[in-house]
Amino acid sequence: MKKLLIAALLFSGLNIKAQHDISTDVLGFAFSKYGLGYEYAINSNNSIGINFNMAAKNMLSDTKDMNGEIDYSEMNIIPEYKYFMTPNKGNDGIYIGVYGKYRSSSSKGVEYSYLDVLPTTSTMTTVSTDITSTGISLGAMAGYKWKTSGALFMEATVGIGKFIMNDVKYSNSEFEDGIKDGFGTTFKTEYKEFDENNYVPFFGNELGVDLRLALKIGIRIGGKSE
Repeated sequence: MKKLLIAALLFSGLNIKAQHDISTDVLGFAFSKYGLGYEYAINSNNSIGINFNMAAKNMLSDTKDMNGEIDYSEMNIIPEYKYFMTPNKGNDGIYIGVYGKYRSSSSKGVEYSYLDVLPTTSTMTTVSTDITSTGISLGAMAGYKWKTSGALFMEATVGIGKFIMNDVKYSNSEFEDGIKDGFGTTFKTEYKEFDENNYVPFFGNELGVDLRLALKIGIRIGGKSE
């Protein structure tokens, strides 16, 4: 029993000395993106962390359809590793690193209109669908963390990655299979007024490019505070 008590005290002491950085990305506020980041210092040069955020706007589009604002939501989970090149106050200064990202998004009630050409007449038709996407990306990043003499710090990060998996689903099959006119000709949605880029948060094709930009402020618990 005495050995277990001593071990528990030693473990709690290590936890007190451990360095934990908790932050939020203030740049994301401009894009209606809110979340928290956590970083654990392995030593003065190396750290691992995870970021979680949610957004109500797709930063790569105007998030509007023919009826105005889109009901859009997005979630990102981003684990990362950082190597600090010249630390002075424990995990600060210039760093490089790698990250992964799991991203999901949803756009509900998206509508657009197209001219439905029939053998004898033409009518304007409105189509509606829900759009969901999930993706996984891997990337590299670099940045700078400035630590004050107290517990506060600021951090700037830029990164670029590539989606290794991306899946987009539509509740209305016409958006995937195309739309047939009155003559039996099938038109794919990319030839209509519908722009998929307004509803999926990535650049490029189905396995598009992922960009990371962050400006964080945070507080450090434990570790070096000077």
